[in-house]
Amino acid sequence: MTKSKIIYEDRPTVYAKFNHPQSDDYIEYKSIIQITDSGKQPIIIQLEFSGTPPFGPMPPDKHIIKAQNLIELYVKLGRWLGKYGYKIR
Repeated sequence: MTKSKIIYEDRPTVYAKFNHPQSDDYIEYKSIIQITDSGKQPIIIQLEFSGTPPFGPMPPDKHIIKAQNLIELYVKLGRWLGKYGYKIR
């Protein structure tokens, strides 16, 4: 069995705002997005919390999301943050 190769890698910062009109709480995650050349879900994002802890609910410090394409990855990331009351900015 051959090991999959990384075709693309990026290290963006993900910002999310607490979804309440009177709140200015933001959270910040360092992330690594990797696209590999094989597998059912070749796109992976690894998130690690890097900001100041918010007053609102706190999502986990580290999380990994896998997807088949970038659009699905973005939808899954938004859904995961939405469970804790945040929206991607």
